[in-house]
Amino acid sequence: MTEKIHYLLHGIQDRYSALYQDNIAELGTRDIVIASIGGSGQSLLGNILLELGLNYSDPYIDALSADGTSRPVPAYADYRSRLAATDRYGGADTAEGTARWPRFVKTHLTPDFLVHRPLLGAWILVRDPRDALYSWHKFRTDFAKDPLDLKARTFAEWLEQPGPTGVSRLDDWASFYDAWAAARESFPRTTVTTFEDLKSDPVPALEKSLSDLGIDIDVTDLAPAVERSSFDSMRAHEEKHPDNDARDPMTKTRIMRSGTPNEWQSWMTPGLHRKFSTGHIAAAARRFGYRTERT
Repeated sequence: MTEKIHYLLHGIQDRYSALYQDNIAELGTRDIVIASIGGSGQSLLGNILLELGLNYSDPYIDALSADGTSRPVPAYADYRSRLAATDRYGGADTAEGTARWPRFVKTHLTPDFLVHRPLLGAWILVRDPRDALYSWHKFRTDFAKDPLDLKARTFAEWLEQPGPTGVSRLDDWASFYDAWAAARESFPRTTVTTFEDLKSDPVPALEKSLSDLGIDIDVTDLAPAVERSSFDSMRAHEEKHPDNDARDPMTKTRIMRSGTPNEWQSWMTPGLHRKFSTGHIAAAARRFGYRTERT
């Protein structure tokens, strides 16, 4: 891509940075995008795929090539060092020792950004919007510390302020997943995995989704890959490699959290319930089996 688009609208740079625009040009008929809103389990799923010997790339921090390889971009080394799913495999061509094709590529973009590329498939990763948006809020305020995000004094305020597409975070979540659900028929292969299944019953969930995408794997490899990608396993890995954080002892908090299904039950208030239980987000959530009108 010779001419990059630079957005001033708050947040869009997180989804459609200059690096990502370059990487889109490298995608082709053997790439499968994994689409999710932040806070939905991309780090966990990506790490599992790497543990299975599959080719997973993060185009927000890696430079992708048309031959299926990718390489870390030094400018994002700090981000990579705090992301368990990539730090463990960082520093080298991400296709080394893996099956090069298909390549799984992370995206937080709606499908209209990708329709001009002849992709092999789309893997939609979805989480209960109550938990996904709360987790994304924690990332934006505790880790990213974006000044505009920090203007919201509470989670409730953050939900209502404009997000990447200029609408509230609630409408952004709903529009994102509505768009991907509608676009499924345009891809040769598609599947949907919920974060809840990935955490509660991961082996059959992964077996089904990989089968949907035409990926032939040894089913006996799934459970070990899931175990090695667990929060406890990642924490043990960090403890064995303390030098990963030696440059700045104040930044040891990893992006990958020990999230569990239905965490919203511990913080939901009547006011927040009203935000999630009506309108666009409630209808979009029902499409994926979430009944946000219930407490």
